Amino acid sequence: MRQEFWLKLLYILTKLIGQIGLLFRHPLFRSSIVLTRLYIFIIFILTMFSAILKVDFMKAYKPEDYNSLSPYLIVDNAQQLVDLLTVIFDAKTLRRYDQKNGKIMHIELLLDDTVVMISDSTENYGANKTMLHIYVPDVFETYAKALEQGCMAIEPPANRGGDPDTRGSFYDFAGNHWSVSTQNIRE
Repeated sequence: MRQEFWLKLLYILTKLIGQIGLLFRHPLFRSSIVLTRLYIFIIFILTMFSAILKVDFMKAYKPEDYNSLSPYLIVDNAQQLVDLLTVIFDAKTLRRYDQKNGKIMHIELLLDDTVVMISDSTENYGANKTMLHIYVPDVFETYAKALEQGCMAIEPPANRGGDPDTRGSFYDFAGNHWSVSTQNIRE
């Protein structure tokens, strides 16, 4: 919470620097030593805060703790998929936006260290199917949970020679192919 406050303050200071930079274009302020010193002071403060908070403004282009690439699943009955992923993978909701009709416009789930985005299909965005691979702590337990929740088995977890992963796969109700793996588990 404290870091969020300082990040907002730094954002405001960054905007202030931009405004001061615009003032330098105005003829009255072009030679102002006071503005020059103020500008340098604010840049110094920003640099100090970013060093203290270990914030790299060049990397602040995405929400903190988000991965750069997120699968986006558009399905019929997104709430059913959210409920399924919550049971199977212990997914946590990060953000949610609903349509006026109660359907999910956009939801972001955290599955371990990965953000998965989901929405209900619409007239303009039809349902799609994809294949996803996820590492889990116990492939056998995860696979069993999926089948208990009504997912369709593709292949049970097994370790194939030369592969460091024990891997199984299933289809969810929407037709998405889930490959679940745990490294270095032997049957």
